[in-house]
Amino acid sequence: MNKKLSNILLVIGFVFTISPIILYWFIHGNHERYTWIINGPYPFSHLGGGPFQLFLYVSLFIIGVSLIAITMILKKRSSI
Repeated sequence: MNKKLSNILLVIGFVFTISPIILYWFIHGNHERYTWIINGPYPFSHLGGGPFQLFLYVSLFIIGVSLIAITMILKKRSSI
């Protein structure tokens, strides 16, 4: 059970860690898509601004790194 949980957390952590790159590519990959996104409702309308994007990217990265760290701790505890 512990090994399965740590593997799931590792995959989720990796996805969260690379998601800022994918999200940046999705938002800025095409000018028409960028315009469509920032003309949307609240959370999407703020994706055109730098501070909100930076906060979002850093938050996603920190969550991913935290999940990977938790996975490493779980694996170390299970090997003891």
